[in-house]
Amino acid sequence: MLGTIGKILINVAFLSAILSLIGYFLYSKEENKRFLTLSNWLFGLKGLLILAASGILIYLILGHQFNYYYVYNYTSSDLQLKYLISAYWGGQEGSFMLWILFSALTGFGLMKWVREPYRGPVLFFLTLNQLFLLSMILGLDFGSFKIGASPFRTLAEAMPNAPFIQSNPDFVPANGKGLNDLLKSPWMIIHPPALFLGFSLMAVPYCFAMAALWKRKYHEWVNAALPWTLAANLSLFAAIFLGGYWAYVTLSFGGYWAWDPVENASFIPWLIGTAGIHTMLIQRKSSTSQKASIILAMLAYVAVVYETFLTRSGILADSSVHSFVDLGLYNQLLLFMVVIVGVGIGMLIYRYKDLPSQQNESRFLSREFMTFAGAMVLFLIGMVMALGTSSPIIGWLFVENPTPPEISFYNEWTTPLAIIAAILTVIGQYLFWERHSAESLAEELLWPLVGASIGTIATIVIGNVRDLYYMIYLLSAWFALFGNGFVMFRLARRKPRLIGGSLSHIGFGILLLGFLGSSAYQSNLLDMQTRNYNVAVKEGEIRDKEGFTVSEPITLLELKLNEPKVVNDKYLVTYQGYTLRNQDRPGQQEYKIKFENINQNGSGNAFYLYPQVYPMSSADKIQWSVDVDVKAGLLSDVYLYVAGSSFVEGKNEEYKKMKNLRSGNNIQPVSQEGLEAEQDTVPTQKISLARGDSVRMGNYTFIFQDYSPVDQSQLPDSTSIAVRALVDIMYDASQTPYRTQPLFVLYAKDGKNWVYSPPVKLAEHNIEVQFTSIEPETGKIELTIEGISEKPKEEWVLLMAEEKPFVSLVWLGTFVLMAGFSVSILRHWDRERKRHR
Repeated sequence: MLGTIGKILINVAFLSAILSLIGYFLYSKEENKRFLTLSNWLFGLKGLLILAASGILIYLILGHQFNYYYVYNYTSSDLQLKYLISAYWGGQEGSFMLWILFSALTGFGLMKWVREPYRGPVLFFLTLNQLFLLSMILGLDFGSFKIGASPFRTLAEAMPNAPFIQSNPDFVPANGKGLNDLLKSPWMIIHPPALFLGFSLMAVPYCFAMAALWKRKYHEWVNAALPWTLAANLSLFAAIFLGGYWAYVTLSFGGYWAWDPVENASFIPWLIGTAGIHTMLIQRKSSTSQKASIILAMLAYVAVVYETFLTRSGILADSSVHSFVDLGLYNQLLLFMVVIVGVGIGMLIYRYKDLPSQQNESRFLSREFMTFAGAMVLFLIGMVMALGTSSPIIGWLFVENPTPPEISFYNEWTTPLAIIAAILTVIGQYLFWERHSAESLAEELLWPLVGASIGTIATIVIGNVRDLYYMIYLLSAWFALFGNGFVMFRLARRKPRLIGGSLSHIGFGILLLGFLGSSAYQSNLLDMQTRNYNVAVKEGEIRDKEGFTVSEPITLLELKLNEPKVVNDKYLVTYQGYTLRNQDRPGQQEYKIKFENINQNGSGNAFYLYPQVYPMSSADKIQWSVDVDVKAGLLSDVYLYVAGSSFVEGKNEEYKKMKNLRSGNNIQPVSQEGLEAEQDTVPTQKISLARGDSVRMGNYTFIFQDYSPVDQSQLPDSTSIAVRALVDIMYDASQTPYRTQPLFVLYAKDGKNWVYSPPVKLAEHNIEVQFTSIEPETGKIELTIEGISEKPKEEWVLLMAEEKPFVSLVWLGTFVLMAGFSVSILRHWDRERKRHR
């Protein structure tokens, strides 16, 4: 019933959008206030209907209504409340609803603050955009023709051909599939709302640009659009940061950015939008760059729609790890993109001759030229990224199975452009606030250049930088930092509200320093033997069994239980065991790795990292996923995840054996004599454990926790040693271990020493544990185990351990850049508000 109501609400909202679109068009043509009033009410009704539908969907999610496909596909009964709520936007249909909601809120703001003559056309184009978004969740089925995918589809509607549905159309699963484990992160709760808020706000400059073309008002629109564009870019950049930090602390690709299409989907509009901000500033200051401002405002939102098409249509399903599953929206998304692009290009061509042209060329050393040049560099970086993201589609013209470009493609093309952009931020800022000749500008730039040179030389010496390209890169980054710092200091003394641009550029310079340090100069943490091996590999001295030269160095650190290793002459690293944490995920292991800084003294130099591994079973094998752990530092981070372990290896072997048994590949005839001999022989194993050690034997793990006191009143007076050992026995992936306390007593009788150590039985597992010996000097104990045939396995772990210098500068630069955007928003918003009092 509720699902039906939800569908009705969405359909009525779609109808309201159509009617309000017509009303805004008529108002823009005839300027009849009645059309505006009616359209505003219809727009508001549409927003309320989507809000009500969203409430119903959240209610179904919280109520575990697994008969609805969306609830079944993205939630489970054991999901925490915060992740149940975030599941609302965790799927494609729900994320469209969130986008529509934010777009509706944006529309309410535009109703209040947009003035004539732009109000009608701006709201018309915003409603047109919402109409397409609403069509994605309509879920109308006309046989072979379908419009959208409803979030209120039942399982029977979503999977009509499933055998369990055909046999029982009213089937309701006992539980849902659950949220993707990688999305169970607080950062993923915040990231999507920030992203879709940015997408919604980025539609505003597009709508203003279209309104300017419609009404032939080509200048004043930038004053109203500028605060919205700044807000859109701030929101997008916040989303980029949240997504990057989530990737850094969750995924195992080793960083915060991988040039994935979904990552680029937010970055490309941000770059084009930032370029548009620069041309808008030129237009506001000197009434030039009208064409560039309109084109970039259009392209920023076109990039949003295009990237939405790429990541949601399924066209990049094999190229992106983040791409949404295709819901059959390919044609609708394509139409959305074609209309947004077509309307924009069509109106631009129609009005192009009417657009004002700059009468006189700008001087090279002018704020107009330098600011425009900076905007074009940002635009070129965006185009490089768009080309790389689109390469799998372009590749279909030439090859059957095209692949996305390597990361090196993006790095090689964007890095020189970033260097140019860094230099232009300084020159542009000096020329933006004051007019200069070549001589006066050179004089002004002298001190920033001196500061940048000192910073670069210091970085080269301290960081042992030997690459000339990196030296030039460092000089440009320090130049952006010092140059914009001098400008900001001067502006702050005159009028602090003017520092937004220079503060953002300082953040950009800090980011460049962080990017280089954390990527080009990260290093693997390896022991001396492995490092020497890698040196020999580099010199071509290592050959494999076939006699071929080995070219790949070792990048993984292998540790055995409680056997410390010195890595990179800096840390003493010890693997101290793992813990099964089934309450978080079934079969999840948490590994305890101790780091001690050997170059420091004192007790505060040790820290622990706890990387995790958990299974994701499939039909033919166990797939293991990892959660990284990071020790953040001011100058460097230690980044760690588990690449393999004795536990994981054992589980893989068990799975293979079970699979072979099920398939009958491992069944062999056994003679009666062999069977009787096997029954008569009880396997016996001896293991030695120090306090805190663990040993795995077959499906059992024995952990020696500590010693326990013994009540000696019941023991002979001649007892010399009496002690119990607290030994936990974990079977398979059981959550609660068996706590045993085997006894060891040494006493004298008739001039001889005697041992009393009664076995402890685990009846349900048919094994016995006996405390048979103790080493007083080392504290080690010996246990004799009966009933387990497998030999004790040495416990080890294989780690990808890296030290990443100056990652903190990436986060610092991000915050400084966002602070600069925030200051600019307040300044331009206040100016616009005062103009229309």
